[in-house]
Amino acid sequence: MAIFYWFKRQRDNLYLGCLAFFLFLMTIQLSYFVPFLLPMNQIFLIVKLISTIVGLKFLLFDRWSVQQKIVIFIMLIFFYYLTTVSHDSSIFYYAVFIVGAADVPFRKILTTYLCSATFSTLVIILAYLIRLIPGQIITRLGHHFIMRFSLGFLTPTDFAARTFYLLLAYYAWRNLQLKKIEQLVSLLLIFLIFILTNARLDLILMLSLWLVGFKSELFIQLVEKINYKFLTLFVSCYILGNVSLAYFFNPHSHILQQINHLLSNRLLFGYIALHQHGISLFGKYIIETSNGTISPHPPANYFYVDSSYIRLLVISGMLVSILVMFLLYFLLKKLFVAKEYGILVFLLLAILSSAIDQHLVELSYNIIFLATFASVNQSGTKENSFLGI
Repeated sequence: MAIFYWFKRQRDNLYLGCLAFFLFLMTIQLSYFVPFLLPMNQIFLIVKLISTIVGLKFLLFDRWSVQQKIVIFIMLIFFYYLTTVSHDSSIFYYAVFIVGAADVPFRKILTTYLCSATFSTLVIILAYLIRLIPGQIITRLGHHFIMRFSLGFLTPTDFAARTFYLLLAYYAWRNLQLKKIEQLVSLLLIFLIFILTNARLDLILMLSLWLVGFKSELFIQLVEKINYKFLTLFVSCYILGNVSLAYFFNPHSHILQQINHLLSNRLLFGYIALHQHGISLFGKYIIETSNGTISPHPPANYFYVDSSYIRLLVISGMLVSILVMFLLYFLLKKLFVAKEYGILVFLLLAILSSAIDQHLVELSYNIIFLATFASVNQSGTKENSFLGI
């Protein structure tokens, strides 16, 4: 019994340790460590073990009622079933860690993410520099003089996205209150990543984050003035607009062609996904051919859906899409009421980014959904909650 109560007292540390290890493995998995140094099946065997530990922590030590645990356990089984339909396990593992984060201070989660993600990123870059693993070196289509480096990650865009989410987490951890030297270093890092990857959309997103941090007081005043309802309306219109542009894409429209070109054919591939594969209730498996191989050019039959919102609809299904949207709106209100503006910036820019990348529900990139049940309140304001938490 003494051991049981010791584990119960240490449940936050148990969760954070599992989260750190999970983030490390999933970051390594999305690099050329696999298959050159590590086999995928061994990584996922360890990932399943970690997720089981988090599940047991939830069942044995967390302060949920029996009824709530039964409901959540049934939902987790449902998410596991969906992975067999779509062949995408991201939603299931994310759901396990969302539940396990109940009452854990989100600031500790941010710290854990920053440490684990930074360490794993440096390990990958070092392994590339000493030639333990390869890296992708490609040119931008139509601009053969522009070289793009992945430094051990699957693609240069993946490397840029890693940096973007690391910066998001750091700005949230600092609650937008960066010193001048931090602002300067982050700006230099942003341009270094752009020079290496030539990821134009990530550059815009990272510069937007930098500007918010540079004038954080103006951002806070703006958010307080426009209020939560306007934020909700903006997010709804933005997501609907992203899906609609792809759904109604017409290659004969000059304006849509220009937008498609600026978005590196994302409208075209979204159009194909929505019209050829369609939207179902429980999702489906679709075959994609990405650029995550050691090749100087994309494959001739390249097809990949970058928009997280279209991926949710087509691959994960309507039910999961509705649930993810509900969590987005719930977090918008929770963070706005708690006046946690640093984390709110994280959420808003993750929403913006997810229109052009697939990382919204990939925990090794985006940890914002862990704030659903985690404790984010530092100002003494009452937090929003559901399921009685």
